[in-house]
Amino acid sequence: MSYTVLVLPEATEEVAEIFTYYEGEKPGLGYRFQDALTDCYRSLALNPSGQKRKGDFRHAMVHQFPYRVVYEVREHLVLIYQVRHTRRKPHPRFGP
Repeated sequence: MSYTVLVLPEATEEVAEIFTYYEGEKPGLGYRFQDALTDCYRSLALNPSGQKRKGDFRHAMVHQFPYRVVYEVREHLVLIYQVRHTRRKPHPRFGP
């Protein structure tokens, strides 16, 4: 069974900032990040409980990039709350 992935507005803004940063560093790199993130979302849609739980949230790594997706599973939804750099201090709500 496949889950529906819903990216919340705060995470959408973070992804746009990350994309802009990578494109500024090297043309095409933002698109590579976007592709890796899409692959991560697809994986979560197929197996959302396959990632480690930290408190109420789960965390999935974005392949080949130092970013983590913070999400929660509710019924048939995967709610994406945050896409953050692994060295960035997490929001207290989302755990370490």
